[in-house]
Amino acid sequence: MKKTKKKGSFIKVLLIIIGILAGIFLILLLTNWGVSLALRHYVRSFEPVEYADTDRIVPEYDEALGHYTVTAERDLKIMMLTDIHIGGGCWSFRNDKKTVFEVISMLRKEKPDLVILCGDNTFAVPGPLFNGGGTLNNNMAAKDVIEIFEHEGVYFTTVFGNHDTEAFGYTDRIHLGRTYQNSKLKYSLFRSEFSDPEADRPSVTNQILVVKNADGSIGKLILLMDTNDYIDGSFSSTLNWRYDTIHESQIRWAKEEILALSRKAGTGNGETLKTLCFFHIPIGEYETAYRELFLNDFQDTENSSYIEGVWDEKIDDEMGGRIWFGGCHHTDQKPEHADGFFETLGPDGIDTLEACFCGHDHVNSAVVRYKGVILGYGLSVDNNAYDDIRYHGLQRGCTVFTLKDGGDWSYQHKNAYLDYEIPTDTFNSIRLDTHLYPDWVPSKPN
Repeated sequence: MKKTKKKGSFIKVLLIIIGILAGIFLILLLTNWGVSLALRHYVRSFEPVEYADTDRIVPEYDEALGHYTVTAERDLKIMMLTDIHIGGGCWSFRNDKKTVFEVISMLRKEKPDLVILCGDNTFAVPGPLFNGGGTLNNNMAAKDVIEIFEHEGVYFTTVFGNHDTEAFGYTDRIHLGRTYQNSKLKYSLFRSEFSDPEADRPSVTNQILVVKNADGSIGKLILLMDTNDYIDGSFSSTLNWRYDTIHESQIRWAKEEILALSRKAGTGNGETLKTLCFFHIPIGEYETAYRELFLNDFQDTENSSYIEGVWDEKIDDEMGGRIWFGGCHHTDQKPEHADGFFETLGPDGIDTLEACFCGHDHVNSAVVRYKGVILGYGLSVDNNAYDDIRYHGLQRGCTVFTLKDGGDWSYQHKNAYLDYEIPTDTFNSIRLDTHLYPDWVPSKPN
């Protein structure tokens, strides 16, 4: 009898505990849903970007080419935004509002023809322990991000970063891609143009945009590459920052598409169209160039030259000290051999790359030239992921690319506060006198 009573008491306690946990989960679910709706309401409180209808460049899908095209009838303005990191939950609501305010303020002042989101659009991870939003619903957070551009009336497309699809996120990469590719969206240009069905974790955000000259000829290609998230999608890889990189199947696809487009453009003589490439996690050549320059006091080497910006992140390495470069450091290979992307598409391959720009390392802004190809970081927007980053502003902003008729182009890092004159005290006081990690910045770059 006593054993039966004890067993019954144990089951009763267990059911109470399960009920309490289920209640907490339901409360968080409803709270985060309400917070998401409130954030979208905040987005809609802004006026849309004002474009002159007669001067607006409207992208079109070219069935013959199989890609979206943009015609540079005048200077084409492309804004790169990276690491927006919308948490999408109750813990990050204030920081998310700050991010929305800053992003929309930049959009309204710059009036870009196209925005390229360079990954980590969302940060739907547990909070506040990991500075996350307090929700695991990455799809809901992605819809918060999409609302910004749909409401503002700005054409956009995206690559994904590692945080867009965490191991514990509700939505995998394929289904998240469908959210961005929803036919009901008016301003999303995203199309998943390649996803290897045989891969264990197929990448999704691989896309080519064709930039045409005023006469209809092809002037430039914009290549978006998915650097994927973590090498096997496990909790262990996530917690140990074992980042993935561009897969060989993606590289083959990109090469074949670029060669096919070059033939259609009539380049001849084995030449290829020139390409600007955007991805989230930096490829190994970023690290190789950094090491060469660091060891040479940032004076030019045979392959590398410093252009501008800083490195402000760290990791242990054989150069001593605590010097961080945030690229592909999950393998025992030399950084430049971690993938075959640069070897295949760069000067030693089909020679299509003019520049690559990435995000991922939120306080890095360095731009270098490696073997003739520009490798750069874009300014980031993050207000959530790094401790105290919301109080610092030297790294926050966007990168604006100007493409001219004929294929010439230029870029400019534009700071949210210094260039766009966004107030530094709207949500909290922003520091512009020092980097987030001032002791880690190499002494040469400034």
